[in-house]
Amino acid sequence: MISSKLLADEEKTGDHVVTARAYGGTAHFARGQVGSFVLGGIVLTNQPVTVTDMRLQRDSRVGVSIGLNLLSGVTLQVDWEHHRARFILGGDLPKTTSVISLALDERSRLLTLDATICDVAVKAVLDSGTDSDMHIVPERPELQRCAGKERSDIRGTGDGGATIKGLAAIPALSVGTRPFGPVIANIDTESGPLTRDNISTSIGLGVLRRSNFVLDIGNRAMLFYGPDRAPKVIYRPRVGIQYREDGNGLLITHLMLNSPAAASGLKAGDRICSLNGRTIASLDGVYDSISPPAGTSVRVGVCGGPTITIVAQDFMALPGVRDKAFPEGTLPIVEPTGVGDVTEAFARCQGEPGAETAKACSVVLNAPGVANFWKDVARMKRAAALPGVVTPGSH
Repeated sequence: MISSKLLADEEKTGDHVVTARAYGGTAHFARGQVGSFVLGGIVLTNQPVTVTDMRLQRDSRVGVSIGLNLLSGVTLQVDWEHHRARFILGGDLPKTTSVISLALDERSRLLTLDATICDVAVKAVLDSGTDSDMHIVPERPELQRCAGKERSDIRGTGDGGATIKGLAAIPALSVGTRPFGPVIANIDTESGPLTRDNISTSIGLGVLRRSNFVLDIGNRAMLFYGPDRAPKVIYRPRVGIQYREDGNGLLITHLMLNSPAAASGLKAGDRICSLNGRTIASLDGVYDSISPPAGTSVRVGVCGGPTITIVAQDFMALPGVRDKAFPEGTLPIVEPTGVGDVTEAFARCQGEPGAETAKACSVVLNAPGVANFWKDVARMKRAAALPGVVTPGSH
């Protein structure tokens, strides 16, 4: 999916409209096509895209959302600790109990995996397109029973429009054999998209940020590794003001239930003209001070009204539950040996004709789950490296 702001008019006008049942109602998207798209050094041409006028993420700089169809031909490795990611050919994850099996749900065409919420086994959708930790359906009451008393709500704008969902603090989530500690779950509306696809929960970027990972869609496999990042990246609301930019101010769209903001005297529809004495215009789009650390305060200046001081609280935290997923002293899971080997073999496969080049090409040809495009290239290179030798898969 791509923001319409990035496309010329002739690229937006497709002859087909996609209809999706989304949060907030039914959404309609135009189809378009981009002549060239560069993804981590890989150049893709004439790519079909779905076009939206909506913001894709809270960060307005995000203009493209990459879907599973595009990732099915490569493997994604994300190393949060070193701020890097790479696309590799895949087919080289070790066969260990730490590897999580993925499945492609035939109805929704989304990737699913097995997860456990408070000892309740569920089928979960892998949804990296949402910033939240997870969504759960209301039709599984045992999932809500495991949640703590810490409850709130949140206003979201889905593809189908605005909707308000409940929030619940969940003490424990595991994906495969990997624990992730406490999470915040958005409670879907009745008969929402997950319910219609007979899926209990979705796992979002809020969870994926807690660990490095390798996602090999071609082989339906995923592996988490590296240190437990939960204490660094867990985000819980502390003030409870939701807003959007409105000229030189911020328009309050929602005050979260049971939050400090809800008890402050502010109300939805108020406009904020200053934070901690600084005008909104002078903050240049950076409003971090509206949600300070727990125990500290923010002074909210209402346009044409009073300045209200609010003390931030970690009001969705579970008493006595640690953010760390592993006990003290647990060694981090090391990066799996061999990841990237097929990609390195593909690079050697591009070398001068000879036995070593042919051997490297054979590694690619024998790797499971590598997309046909890369195998076709390796097959041609191997044939050129050893003329007269029958290449596997040739006719």
